[in-house]
Amino acid sequence: MSIIGKCHCGAVTITMAFEPTLRLQCNCSLCTKTGWSGVYANPAQVVIDGGDQCQSYIQGDKMIAVWRCRHCGIATHWTPLTADPNRMGLNVRLFDPAWWEQLDVEHVDGRSM
Repeated sequence: MSIIGKCHCGAVTITMAFEPTLRLQCNCSLCTKTGWSGVYANPAQVVIDGGDQCQSYIQGDKMIAVWRCRHCGIATHWTPLTADPNRMGLNVRLFDPAWWEQLDVEHVDGRSM
């Protein structure tokens, strides 16, 4: 099963080769300000076409790089800088809402970390 999502302009396409069952909603300052909602993924199960069209933003604590399309500005995914290299985050809002709105939501207290 593959699930495909795109940024607003279509320059970046993300394909997941798995079906998550859980969506994360974090309350850290970055997620709160961007409206990020995501799923964790193993990078081996993700294909990012147009990744060369992305720019990174290094969060203040330098734990992750948040990637966004350099054309439309939509946040697409994040990659770890110091933590588990086998885990990345994908912005579920790139995908069909009919799929991700049905996922169970786990609230993550990133503000307290």
